[in-house]
Amino acid sequence: MSQSKIKSIRGMGDVLPVGQKQFIYQTDKWTWVRSQFTRWVEAHGYQYIETPVVEEIELFKRTSGETSDIVNKEMYLVRRSSFADDADRGFELCLRPEGSAGVCRAVVEHGLSRSSSGLKFYYIAPMFRSERPQRGRYRQHTQLGLEVFKESTPAADVEVIAILHGFYRQLGLTDLTVHLNSVGDPNCRPVYREALVAFLEPLMDRMSEDSRSRVHTNPLRCLDSKDPVDQELFADAPRILDYLNDECSEHFEEVKEGLDILGIPYEIDPKLVRGLDYYTKTAFEVKCNTLDGAIKTIGGGGRYDGLVEQIGGPATPAVGFGSGIERVLLAIESQGIEIPRTNRPRVLVAYLDGGVKYDALKLAEELRSAGIPTDFVYRAKNLSKQFKAANESGVDFVAIVGGEEWDRGEVRVKNLTSQDQKDMARGSVVTELLAAIAGES
Repeated sequence: MSQSKIKSIRGMGDVLPVGQKQFIYQTDKWTWVRSQFTRWVEAHGYQYIETPVVEEIELFKRTSGETSDIVNKEMYLVRRSSFADDADRGFELCLRPEGSAGVCRAVVEHGLSRSSSGLKFYYIAPMFRSERPQRGRYRQHTQLGLEVFKESTPAADVEVIAILHGFYRQLGLTDLTVHLNSVGDPNCRPVYREALVAFLEPLMDRMSEDSRSRVHTNPLRCLDSKDPVDQELFADAPRILDYLNDECSEHFEEVKEGLDILGIPYEIDPKLVRGLDYYTKTAFEVKCNTLDGAIKTIGGGGRYDGLVEQIGGPATPAVGFGSGIERVLLAIESQGIEIPRTNRPRVLVAYLDGGVKYDALKLAEELRSAGIPTDFVYRAKNLSKQFKAANESGVDFVAIVGGEEWDRGEVRVKNLTSQDQKDMARGSVVTELLAAIAGES
């Protein structure tokens, strides 16, 4: 008796090379975006870092804030998550909901902040949020991110924004808008918070339930509400930009000046607060205007000078960003951008009978060792079926190993574009195909 199928968790997709109808979960699209990101950020001097998927819940309570949606609503707790370490200290675990806190934890734990120079890291990693899945919002999403430590200058903020904006442009995306704000620092934000609460309190009976719960716990998050009624109610809310102290104001002015010089267009968005408690000074988002509604934001970040200190490290300035691959792919799809298939095989090695199967496989290995992506048919089929497989895989050449030709020291090679074919000496097949592929590239 057959058993019922077990399906993937809703909001957690499989990335597949074949049979996947959803654009954002097709392997060639996925791997291309990742490879472009890696190439782009490494060209800016960033090094790869990888942290565990599972972290202590306390890490995110300290960094994201106990009143944040991440901690209150979206955390995936690990069952049976009460453990004791060598010091007999109990702790609870969760699947990481965002990337910066884990990287900061690693910097503190391994003493990286003692380095005499700035630290520049990037990561590509899955994140988990327990929320209702919908287009552009997933329970598991993969985040492209980077972090810069030990740099307090506004130039670091400008470069981080330029890297994210430039990465999107490298992908071919257009119609992008950088939204920019300053959320102040612990010295000037309390004064603004007091003014904002005074503005919000008379409106509590008309605002959404979420905003009502935040008025006295996290009032800045009210400004981030997507509720249309809230947006209208808060249209005339005090602007944090009017409450910045001299240091924050000067920092913000230099960030704007740097973006102007680099030619990166931006809009000042006084209601942009980024939803996490750890941001200080610069906050930014990049929106793709060919997407709809709340999913326009395809990446964002900001400065978080107190985050390392919050998890037990020394005072360490830092700035970074995160961008979900899935949102980026939705933007690419919305603009009809053609993604090159970079991982396709260029040659199929075919054979006419089982007697030369392993000779054919040896030739395939020689081609692969020379850097030519090469496909191989495991079971002997008639030649027409092997050519059909070649057409389906998109190869440019078919190298045909036949018993008699092989004994003569020859391999027949067919160019599927021109339909020309020629017999090549076995010893020159690799060299000739390398030259032919270089000529077609």
